[in-house]
Amino acid sequence: MRSLAILHGLVVTMDKERRVIENGGIYIEGNRIVDVSTALDIKRSYHFDEEIDAKGKVVIPGLIDSHRHLYGILTRGMPIKKLPTSFISFLEDFWWPYVENQLDKEMIRAAAMASGVEALKNGTTCIVDILEAPNAIPGALEVEAEALEKLGLRAILSFEATERVSEENGELGLRENEHFIRSRKEDPLIRGMMCIHTTFTCSPEFLSEARRIADRLNSGIHIHLEEGEYETMYCLVNYRKLPVQLYEEIGFLKSDVLAAQCVHLSLEEMEIMKRKGVKISHEPLSNCEVGGGIAPIPDLLEKGLTVGLGTDGFVIDEFEVMRAAFLIHKGYRRDPTVMPPDKVFEMATLKNAEAIGMGDRIGSIEPGKEADIVILKPKTYTRLTRDNVVAQLIGFGTGSWVDTVLIGGRTVVSDGKVLTVEEEDVMRRAREESIRLWEKG
Repeated sequence: MRSLAILHGLVVTMDKERRVIENGGIYIEGNRIVDVSTALDIKRSYHFDEEIDAKGKVVIPGLIDSHRHLYGILTRGMPIKKLPTSFISFLEDFWWPYVENQLDKEMIRAAAMASGVEALKNGTTCIVDILEAPNAIPGALEVEAEALEKLGLRAILSFEATERVSEENGELGLRENEHFIRSRKEDPLIRGMMCIHTTFTCSPEFLSEARRIADRLNSGIHIHLEEGEYETMYCLVNYRKLPVQLYEEIGFLKSDVLAAQCVHLSLEEMEIMKRKGVKISHEPLSNCEVGGGIAPIPDLLEKGLTVGLGTDGFVIDEFEVMRAAFLIHKGYRRDPTVMPPDKVFEMATLKNAEAIGMGDRIGSIEPGKEADIVILKPKTYTRLTRDNVVAQLIGFGTGSWVDTVLIGGRTVVSDGKVLTVEEEDVMRRAREESIRLWEKG
């Protein structure tokens, strides 16, 4: 079994004691972390096949993106024929007709590869993705998986099952998820998850069917929840209930539900989610892009809910997303004490791992966990210390600092370059497919 030591870095462990070790060392065997201590202790205690000198660098757990849309990368700069005037207008007038309805498998493959490359280069080692491409199923999730496997990226993939096109297409989406979950059950790197869109595109009967499948497969469920005011009003008008109340009534909410966005939650809905153990993924930048609003994340954290961070496939440098979460709520609440840097960094690492049911495998640098590790080469004018390193990363860090990335002990990025594919080929292919998407729409 191959062994590796990472030595002399400033190691931000995110373990139970939240240790930050100066001149730290990590000993890895195969895909697992065996020991985390000082570099001196590691060198005294182990013989290893390979050594990475991290002197002058910062070593962190691999970042996790708990809500992403890989295909979104093809829409950067895409012309919008009719300017959206609201969140629902963004979906109905642009995103559904000109993006999701037009996606085919070659676009999906190129986007997965390109977005995956950006994830690696920005220090993200695990993504939780939702694909919505009603005219590309069956088999679309396997296309994504093949691309990410080639990169060596860890992922949980799902298809956004919805009845917005037709009931038949909705059923096809559920089967897409079910087949992929079964086929990847034993895969150590990529697995599936059940997924539905929202209460305004899925009937209660459809939602209940998704819940039954998830229970049978023990897969968990990924949803969008109250990203805009539209869903709140839709449920009140059609069901005389708030969305979370409707989910509770039909027995949908359990501790395996990952709810993204959560912008317009009421206090009563927060209490229900806390009682049911629902996990949350916060997307601060994309919420601003679509005019959805500012999610009540400080309130959710204060109530003790598990909250992670996602990019939504918009700005996918997770350092930028962390910085947004750190700043936006301070300005919105006029309170500089909310969302401290250590809490935000926790959301991007350990809490994200817990939110996706992988808290025992990734999210921190400690013995027994898989070696998903990022080594940063900071470009700072001031000294990094154990006391200020997390604040520096949140306030000033960027994906351009990423030097080395390990996933399951395998080096997939070195000196800032992805080792598993030719980046120029990936970029060229993405450009070709983006042009085809734009013209097709």
